[in-house]
Amino acid sequence: MRREMSKRDCFKFSVTLPKSLIPIFISPCVFANSDETDSSGVLILLRTLSDLMVNAVDPIFGFLAMPDASPGVGLVIILAGAGCLARILFLKFRDLNMLIQMGRLFPNSEREFADRYPDFEDEMLKFPVMSRAWFEFCETLVLPNENSQSKIFKNTVRPHVFFNVDRLEIGVNAEKSWPKLFVGLGLFVTLFSLSFALSEVSSVKFINDGAEQMLMPQLMGAISITLYPVMSSVLIYLILTVAIRHSEKSITLRLNQLNDKIERGVRFITQEDLSQQSLVLMEKQLEAIQSLNRTLNTVTDADK
Repeated sequence: MRREMSKRDCFKFSVTLPKSLIPIFISPCVFANSDETDSSGVLILLRTLSDLMVNAVDPIFGFLAMPDASPGVGLVIILAGAGCLARILFLKFRDLNMLIQMGRLFPNSEREFADRYPDFEDEMLKFPVMSRAWFEFCETLVLPNENSQSKIFKNTVRPHVFFNVDRLEIGVNAEKSWPKLFVGLGLFVTLFSLSFALSEVSSVKFINDGAEQMLMPQLMGAISITLYPVMSSVLIYLILTVAIRHSEKSITLRLNQLNDKIERGVRFITQEDLSQQSLVLMEKQLEAIQSLNRTLNTVTDADK
């Protein structure tokens, strides 16, 4: 670490990491006041922060500079990817099992749905993820009249508005960024290890031409070793991407089947239909009132 002072009392600190890495510069300009105590305090603070950064980063960069670090990092990436894959498969089968059990609750006819409707509330409490969506869906149902001969339930909102991946917070939406993270990590480690290999070659002094020719196979071998992390990360990227897309497709398909089964148990009615029925009912009431008025007028005329 070194300190440079410009003409305007601008302090500049540069920290050079080992193995000829790209220097990391910390160069905040502090214009000195008349009081030199403030400047010295800022100088000590920046020097302390620089030392902390070097002490924190040196072990990591020292590990990556080791010859066997790249294959080891590649193996770690594969193991981490296997853990992420297990997590995705667990979420997939957990959600599919829940949706399958939900689908078994609903009958395939409107009459059976109406008969079993009182039991649905207790059954839904067994599925905390689905219960809130179910109760919200029930608020949109038009319950049959007790005096009505038809006991069919009518819904004013489609079930898929409530039973979807985003509303239920199921699926693997949170895991979609994992493949890209693996690719970024693999590229970082590979480029970093490659910079070490090239810096080592640039610092070698050749005694004769034979030594230079012998170094080329070693250089190619070192470069090939540095490619392990990026190859591992690309492999994990492909596997996780396929697993995530297949999980999304399977869960979406099962949700669509669940919504279709709910649709078969109720009869969809739009707001326009409700308005039309209200209008017809009002017209019948108006006709009844007019008929009653005519009857009253006839009775009154007869009394006269």
